[in-house]
Amino acid sequence: MSLADKRLILVVGKGGVGRSTVAAAIAARTARAGKRTLLYETSANDRFGNYFDRPPCGTEISQLGHNLFGVNATPQSALAEYGMMILRWKSVYEMVFENRVTKAFLRAIPGLDDYALLGKAWFHTTEDKRGKPVWDTIVFDMPASGHASSMLRVPAVILETVPEGPLTRDAREIQALLSDRARTAAVLVTLAEEMPTNEAIELEQKLTALGIVPQQLIVNQVYPDHFPHHAPVNKVLDAIVGETASPLAELAAHGTLARDRRALNARYLDELRARAKTPLFELPLLFTQKLGSTHIHELGDRLHGLV
Repeated sequence: MSLADKRLILVVGKGGVGRSTVAAAIAARTARAGKRTLLYETSANDRFGNYFDRPPCGTEISQLGHNLFGVNATPQSALAEYGMMILRWKSVYEMVFENRVTKAFLRAIPGLDDYALLGKAWFHTTEDKRGKPVWDTIVFDMPASGHASSMLRVPAVILETVPEGPLTRDAREIQALLSDRARTAAVLVTLAEEMPTNEAIELEQKLTALGIVPQQLIVNQVYPDHFPHHAPVNKVLDAIVGETASPLAELAAHGTLARDRRALNARYLDELRARAKTPLFELPLLFTQKLGSTHIHELGDRLHGLV
């Protein structure tokens, strides 16, 4: 099944690998495929507004494009939404959730913030209107890898430690959704470099142990292979770089830098293929100072066959 057939897509990876960019590209692709898509982030310094030439995403759902919407949830907004969903009346909600004693009690519950944010993602997968799903696809741009694995572990911890009741009922539903490969796909994002490669392998193992088997490993920002190893142009580049007085020396230096970065990427692509159990998919580095909607849709188009 393609990613576009999933109800929930979890996009995970260490900070700095372009996780949000990949999440936006996946969401753009599913939206263009006719899926009503919610791009979901949590407590983030929003990038999605810029990516789609719109104002920054806030805690209220806003439209980013045709079939595409975004929201930047916080633990407070997620808890408030959950409280209103249960209690229905704002005056009752404020009386129960907004008093000092309740707030102090909620702050003392470990993992509650993460559970509220994860629960909101699950809620949107179940949300319906007049008997029809509100969303076809939720693309969850998860926090950085260590935080993401902790968040995904919370439902299991609740089921192990909390007495049977409404909290465990929802935790059981969330756990079932996360481990159901027909409804949920985990997408790992990494770079073809040493530390991101090692962290991606470690995260793959952690997710699998939680019953969330990653479907795709996207290697982001791969340098193009402009200077193949045996190409004659390499000798020309090296010769020009050695001639510091040549007007082409600076250009040749950029060429050798690109060649060396590609060689580094190739080394760690081979390592990922050897060590990872998840199929690899490469996305190229886009040479631009600032990513905008044109670049995000270009990356989305390159995901053809995957999404």
